[in-house]
Amino acid sequence: MPAPDSLIPIGLSLVKLASVTCAAAFMSDPYTEYVIPKQSNQANLKYGFEYYLRMSLLQNRGAYTTSAKCEGVAIWNDSRKKDALWPVFRINPLLPFRCGWQYVFRESSSNRLAEKIKRRYAPKHHMYLALLAVHPDSQGKGFTSQLLRPMLTKLDQDHFPCYLETQNLKNVSMYAHFGFKLVYEIILPRAGLPLYAMLRE
Repeated sequence: MPAPDSLIPIGLSLVKLASVTCAAAFMSDPYTEYVIPKQSNQANLKYGFEYYLRMSLLQNRGAYTTSAKCEGVAIWNDSRKKDALWPVFRINPLLPFRCGWQYVFRESSSNRLAEKIKRRYAPKHHMYLALLAVHPDSQGKGFTSQLLRPMLTKLDQDHFPCYLETQNLKNVSMYAHFGFKLVYEIILPRAGLPLYAMLRE
């Protein structure tokens, strides 16, 4: 599904800057402290997001920002597109050494659980909001709305549902403002952190 004209696709030239935005947005997040428990590794969080952004580009997913300054970043996955798995293993082999092996294993375990929940509560065909991040210096300035509203308007026009997860209770009310409804919540095993699944029909 093509993105609205008001969103800028993130290409290779913007990946590093977008990664810094994402890392800054999630640096103090409890989930980050769980997957990267060592403070020295948390400083390398940007490499985890760089990996994810590069993977999204290889998988032809929709990664978008608000401007060339990358004040905010959103990644949208269309469930109708099939991932090409082979390129994933060719990106950033240094990631475990920069973020720690716990990051790799804990993130993988959480993602598997989230995928099971998504298969249960999301329609077969949907748009998945895989990531939404706004740099702390740009928060409270309307960038979340700039990232969400154009795509949600287009999804409404196409009668296409949207699904997401968040670990932050504050985000539940924020996404509810954009029409999402809470469909499931769980405490992540081992992490002891909540996960909220939300759907916008």
